[in-house]
Formats: sequence, C-alpha cells, structure tokens
Amino acid sequence: MSTIKTFIFSLIFILALNNLSTACDFLGVNIGGNKSEIEKYFGTIEFDEEIDEADETKVTDIPTVSMPADILCPNTNLGHSIIHVFIVDDIIAGISIEVINGTNNEESKKRLLYKYVTGNYGSIENSDSPNWTGYKTWNIGGRKIIYTKMYHVENFMLEELQITNPEYMSYLIDNEPFGTDDE
Repeated sequence: MSTIKTFIFSLIFILALNNLSTACDFLGVNIGGNKSEIEKYFGTIEFDEEIDEADETKVTDIPTVSMPADILCPNTNLGHSIIHVFIVDDIIAGISIEVINGTNNEESKKRLLYKYVTGNYGSIENSDSPNWTGYKTWNIGGRKIIYTKMYHVENFMLEELQITNPEYMSYLIDNEPFGTDDE
C-alpha cells in the first residue's frame, strides 16, 4: 500500500511541476484572455481603482502583478529577473521579463535573458558583443515580441522582454517609464 501512495504522490508532484513550467511558455500565455487564467500562478488578482483627486480622473498606470522569475519558472535560467503581467480591464494585456540590475549591470553581463530570447525567438543581427544595446521585434503567432537592452541614466542598463499582441501593445509601451518607439 505504501508503494501505491508513493507512486500517486509522485505523479501528483510531477503534474504540478509540469503545470508550473507551462507558465514559462510565454507564447502560450493567452494575451487578451481573462486574468483568471494566470491567477493559478499569482493568486487572486484584485486592483483598487485609483483616482487623481486633483482632477477626479482615473490614474492611467496599467496594473501589473509580478513575481521573481526563478519562482515562476524554476527550470528557466533567467537569473535575477522579474516577470510582470499587465492587466487591462481584467484582461491579460501582456507580459514582460525585466532583468534586475545593480549599478554595475552584473545581471545583464551574464546575458541570460539575451540567450533565452535568441534561443526561443530568433537571432539579433550584430548583437554578439556583450556591450550591444538596441532592440529587436518579432511577430510570432499573432504575438508581438520586443527585446530591449539600453542604458538609462548614463550607466544603468535596462534589459527587458515584452510579449503582447497588436491590440494591447500600446498599453505596454505607454506604461514604460521613459517611453519607447516601435519600429
């Protein structure tokens, strides 16, 4: 009887890990789907509507839920990074993976997100140097994938992967702290 219990427990454990690892299939995230589809990873998602008291209008920042990449995707080597899910009117508008850098940009120097991006979405022309900065976009399966690596405030590196679709792309771009242009 003990062997059967061990087998059943092992099977449940493996299936649970498999469900978690599917969260790391970022192209599989249902952009445009209801936020309830990701609540199994982030828990119940509730946002309070913020009102600017000066002019009584809604605050326009897009609500996000976030989790360290190593917790959500334990078998994907993304280093010290955070996964954000953008929610618009209870709809998944997109996701981003942001590398958390210190002032010496050690995490970007490891090139873990870069390797993930080029391994999963395609090469980036003339980006072989670790000092490369710029951006690349792909259109894959109705998704818009944007990888950006650039300096912000002189020597602080911003490195991020965003995945959305054309309908929700403006929400992610408009939510950037310094604005970006699309190609």
